[in-house]
Amino acid sequence: MMARRIWIMDGHNMIFAIPSLHGLQVSGRRDEARRGLEEFLRRFAVRTSERVLVVYDGTDLPSNPGAIRETLFEAVYARRSDGAADDRIIHRARACLEEGHSVTVVTDDVSTLARELPREVRHLGVREYWMRYIEKPVDQDSKQIEGDFSDMEREMEARAAAAEIEPRDRGLAPPAVPAIRRRPAGQETIGERIRQKRERGRLRQERRLKRRPRP
Repeated sequence: MMARRIWIMDGHNMIFAIPSLHGLQVSGRRDEARRGLEEFLRRFAVRTSERVLVVYDGTDLPSNPGAIRETLFEAVYARRSDGAADDRIIHRARACLEEGHSVTVVTDDVSTLARELPREVRHLGVREYWMRYIEKPVDQDSKQIEGDFSDMEREMEARAAAAEIEPRDRGLAPPAVPAIRRRPAGQETIGERIRQKRERGRLRQERRLKRRPRP
């Protein structure tokens, strides 16, 4: 399946531009940062039916186990011997243009990467892309709202918190503590009303017995 528009993402540049992913990256959880970014970009590719290519700075290994190649989504690692990720992005952008595609590159690297792109390639900053295509309002006909990376941050923070929880029993999550539901004042159960009625009856009977004359 060939899509008319090709999106080329500067992977690590995007990770460092998004606070929640940046936190994972600098704390040594680089795989989680990449997987988080890829999940959102994969959803975008499926929703728009447009091809998305994520390029990371990589190594000189013959193959990288983190590389992904799907119908609409692809993640690659630029070999150091072939130049940095910037060179890989520029090369792929030119190749896609020659194939007749419309190309958009998402990066905040304006000084070295964006200025080297062919004139026909559209460039978007990370925040501009994120606010326009990821943090979209529910009502597509309404005016687009401004904000931050809140949705992604909340999801990534929740995942990070879940990963740090160590269950007491291996393989088993600790049982959930049921919430205690409090009854509003003045609302008793049927059983309580019956017990109260019996107690009132017992007290009345005792008072009648006391008032009876002794033989």
